[in-house]
Amino acid sequence: MNRKEDGSRRGNPLSPAGVKDNMFPDPHIKIFVNPDTGKENMYVYVGHDEGRDKFIMRDWYVLFSEDLVHWECRRSLDRKDTYLPPDSTDCWACDAVRSPWDGKYYLYYSHGGESTGVAVSDRPEGPFRDARGKTPILPKGITPTNSYDPDVILPDDQDSRAWIVFGSDWTDHYWAMQLKENMTEVVPGSARKVPVYPDENTKEELLGVLRSDQAEAFRCGGRWYLYWAGRYATSDNRLGPYIFRGNIGADIPHYPDGRAFIDHGSFVEWKGQWFYAVSCGTESWSYRQSWLMYLHVCDDGTLMFDEEIRQYGVGQYNAAWEKIQAEWYMEIDTPYIRKIELKRDGKHEGFAIAQDEGTHSARYPHVYGMEKNMRMTLRLRGEKGARVEILSDGKAAGLLCLDETLPGMTEKEIALVNDPGEHEITLRMTGAIVIDRFRLTE
Repeated sequence: MNRKEDGSRRGNPLSPAGVKDNMFPDPHIKIFVNPDTGKENMYVYVGHDEGRDKFIMRDWYVLFSEDLVHWECRRSLDRKDTYLPPDSTDCWACDAVRSPWDGKYYLYYSHGGESTGVAVSDRPEGPFRDARGKTPILPKGITPTNSYDPDVILPDDQDSRAWIVFGSDWTDHYWAMQLKENMTEVVPGSARKVPVYPDENTKEELLGVLRSDQAEAFRCGGRWYLYWAGRYATSDNRLGPYIFRGNIGADIPHYPDGRAFIDHGSFVEWKGQWFYAVSCGTESWSYRQSWLMYLHVCDDGTLMFDEEIRQYGVGQYNAAWEKIQAEWYMEIDTPYIRKIELKRDGKHEGFAIAQDEGTHSARYPHVYGMEKNMRMTLRLRGEKGARVEILSDGKAAGLLCLDETLPGMTEKEIALVNDPGEHEITLRMTGAIVIDRFRLTE
């Protein structure tokens, strides 16, 4: 993929402003309202790696951004404000949620691979303070598995209870316990295993493929997913049983001992787009960073991401790229526009955006390196009378009207009227239309 030297920046790994060492692993991503601006931000709750050949992690941090290109960083929880020893280097993975009962923010944090604590704040970025008098919410031995690497599932239309999922394949896989409404205690006797089976016909737990710790459960459409270190399984229920489906990180390099180059991961939907944050190793398996990508879901539930976006990050584009895939949008008018899987003869051919009627928009901010009055070539199909209006920073820049039905994907060129520099490009679509991708040329 070509790229001009135009001052644009790579978005991966996540690199907060003013931070020289961006070794922030184990991301959990959430969407909360920034109390200072009243706007939604993405918050990424992370640890901080300092060790080169072992974990040296002294505190917990939060990265946050409104556009997912420009990031800020703050320490969210000081280990001295927890039950951990003051000199601890075992500040492992954490998760944060906003309580549906009292509106406060709760941060669940690991003391190494031994136990889990909980802290509370009135603000999503903290500072958090210990919420239990400096005692763990999940002490060592509360279940047969390790009591660390928490993931919290909040109530939804299927289940009015909150659950905390935790554990490790090194002992007895993953377990869950119900959280009380105060979010600082678990319900006695609520512990239950979260089983993962290799297929629908085998009711014996999957062995050997897990080989990881932190799991995250999330709901996408009608499916529940359980993710760990690139692998994932699906279920009709939040606590399973889950059926193993695949490895989203199969094509990512692995370390010589077979462990995945990627490990802890997290998922969230925002403005009609799914995002996937994941820890990636550097030259050392213990010295890791957090990367952010778009997530795509096939009709059969398969999870996918783009190698180009793994390299360059989300929320930014370059006019010199050979193509900008339509599914790389940062915002769409939902539910009118949707992301769809493209197939030919039943085989996967990528993704696109589609709508059936009305006038709706897909937005692509931070398009760097645009020359004056460029040309856009769209690959699309649609019905006669459908239109695509191109906006540059909200102003009309070009228009394509289909004077005939295009049953198959066809390239159509539009002359734009735009100034040079960085712009937000909006595709405003009218009528039944599917757009696969576009490119910009001088």
